[in-house]
Amino acid sequence: MITKVLVAIDGSESSNRALDFGLDLAEKYNASVTVLNVVNAPVYAPSPDPLTISPDVALLSKDLRKVHESILAKALERAASFKPNVSVRTELRDGNPSDQIVLTASEGGFEVIVVGQGGESKARKFLLGSTSQRVVNAAECAVLIV
Repeated sequence: MITKVLVAIDGSESSNRALDFGLDLAEKYNASVTVLNVVNAPVYAPSPDPLTISPDVALLSKDLRKVHESILAKALERAASFKPNVSVRTELRDGNPSDQIVLTASEGGFEVIVVGQGGESKARKFLLGSTSQRVVNAAECAVLIV
């Protein structure tokens, strides 16, 4: 029985397809959907004073968060127009995307995670593996790669 579906998105076309699939799956099982986006903030060189955050870094971080909030807002609009009867909520987390997807699924008791296939460069996939591959390897629940 599927009651909770976690859909991880990054704003790519692949994640839009994953969202549509997750919504369709949730509708069939009368399940709820949580749409997750993860802010993977770049690492900055430390400032001379470790307790001080540069205004430029703080501004960049704030702008980056706004971009990710916008991705979630668009996903919520897409969900409302595609499957208006499906219960959908959004969640924004900070950190490594694959780690946060797996952690969210575990903490939330999700039965299935839906992720898109693409979104990363070929070099990054070769060196580190794709986010979807890392989620498949670490998740304790079913993972659907769209």
